[in-house]
Amino acid sequence: SMELKTQQRASILQALDTHDRPVTAKELLNAASANSPKLGLATVYRNLKRLVEAGEVRKIEVAGVPPHYELGGKKHHHFFVCEDCLKMFDLEGCLEGFKKLLPPGFKMNSHEVIIYGACRDCKS
Repeated sequence: SMELKTQQRASILQALDTHDRPVTAKELLNAASANSPKLGLATVYRNLKRLVEAGEVRKIEVAGVPPHYELGGKKHHHFFVCEDCLKMFDLEGCLEGFKKLLPPGFKMNSHEVIIYGACRDCKS
């Protein structure tokens, strides 16, 4: 039903909002199924696809980890990936100066910076 679809989408957005870092579809399913017990992984993926297309959610694709998702509209920032637990974390702000790295005559449109290492929980 339309009502169920709206409720499922709302619980996915809610689950994204409660995490302070980008999350995978599986993590979202675990968090959102509290509000939507009938939610399945396929439904989460389907909703995420629509939310990404609508610009409400950003899909972050990084080598070595499953796709992660965060609410759209955040200002440009970079990411930290823990190589042990494979969680992804937001880093505040941006390292400036990438344009200086470009050869003469090149124009930069965008950039992504991913720092790999061990998170607080895994480094001990």
